[in-house]
Amino acid sequence: MQFSCRRFSIRNVLACCIVALPMPELPAPTFQNGPTLSQADLVADFDGWIAGMRALNPDLSIRVDMQVFERESARIRAALTGSMSRREAWLHFAQLNPHLRDAHAGIQIPNYRGALDEHLKTGGHVVPIEVRFASDGSLRVFTVAPGVEGVNPGDRLVSINGHGTDQMLAAMLSRAVGDTSAFQRAFVARRFAMFYWYLYGDTGQYDLVVEPARGSSPRQVRATGATTLPAALQPQRSAEDMFSWRILPGDIGYLRVDGFDGDKKDALAKVTQTAFAAFKARNARALIIDVRENSGGDDPLWQQDLVNHFTTKPYAQLSHYVIRITKDNADPGDVIGAVQSSDYDKRFTPPSVDPVRYSGPVYILAGPYSYSATIQFLVAAQDFHLAKIAGEETAAFSCQTGQVKRIDLPKSGLSAATPIIAYTRPSGEGCKRGVLPDVPIAINEVTPSETLDALDHWIREQS
Repeated sequence: MQFSCRRFSIRNVLACCIVALPMPELPAPTFQNGPTLSQADLVADFDGWIAGMRALNPDLSIRVDMQVFERESARIRAALTGSMSRREAWLHFAQLNPHLRDAHAGIQIPNYRGALDEHLKTGGHVVPIEVRFASDGSLRVFTVAPGVEGVNPGDRLVSINGHGTDQMLAAMLSRAVGDTSAFQRAFVARRFAMFYWYLYGDTGQYDLVVEPARGSSPRQVRATGATTLPAALQPQRSAEDMFSWRILPGDIGYLRVDGFDGDKKDALAKVTQTAFAAFKARNARALIIDVRENSGGDDPLWQQDLVNHFTTKPYAQLSHYVIRITKDNADPGDVIGAVQSSDYDKRFTPPSVDPVRYSGPVYILAGPYSYSATIQFLVAAQDFHLAKIAGEETAAFSCQTGQVKRIDLPKSGLSAATPIIAYTRPSGEGCKRGVLPDVPIAINEVTPSETLDALDHWIREQS
């Protein structure tokens, strides 16, 4: 079996030693390469992507270091010297993604969730583990596919099929979208199966080298690949998987909301009506709204199905915006392609009467994957003193972008996008930072229940 020992970190040296044990060869990796594109087609689509961002984004320099953008764009374009498959084109183009510093901007394989799902339905496999980053920066096993023995949640991942974690993460993070490096890590962790498939292919069986969390010697396990996708990669998630509620010990209400997807509006409304009625009837001493796994969606969902149920205060999620005028948002007299900048002084006012409204203290628990409309929810709640934010500084910037538009790349069919609006949070301050917590609680991505327990304990102590 092949293994690269070119980078001699401690973990990779361990992996080199272990995978040298005699084992049957793994099957050759298979890839979904897609159509082959000529050099002219590659250059045309890359230029079209860059031109599309310049034409649609209201101001790239709000997020982007333009000198780095120009340098990296030129470097990637210069590397397009011959024909490539669609997968190879993405591997090249996507190296610009991190430099855009915006998870609303970038380039992806088209419908990668659906493509992965179809791969599994036709007999393929994906890596049989999910991963998360520990606080020390190491990559840990988060969940294990059924039937895999010898690998446990919390184990440190050393290598997969001879690819050391340092090597894999360098390749994945160099192509990840996101506002910050912390968000890019959260993005990669939740799409690890996708990144691994496009970078290293599917071998059906996978050699995993892990270092047990309790300090035992590293061990190698050969496991059959998973045949189901992790939740974050599933094309469609059920409402039961995205929303839940319960009463925690000490009469603290708990509501988990993993998305503000428009197609889940009715389901979210039903859950929140039931949950808030229970919190009110129980006279809960406090409420935790958990949005650690919520990467956004539509603002009206958090406004109507969350905020309306715990406050009567007027509020907004922005104080200023810069927007590119397109045919879809133009008012009479607007010039298509122009950029407008304006202060925002409107307020959303919850209804005066809500039969299930909860009147106790509210804590919103955020994490490194909280994004987009979820950040809008956080800044509205914080800047208008509707609730307290718990956790650590968010990995996403507190001043978000939105109204994402696709950029057509007809030759490759790759999926490119950019936002056409940039918001300033209500306070007008802190745009170059994440949302700072009112209640600092250490975020444990590997064992999320510990974070919730810590916040629950803090609230009970305060009460």
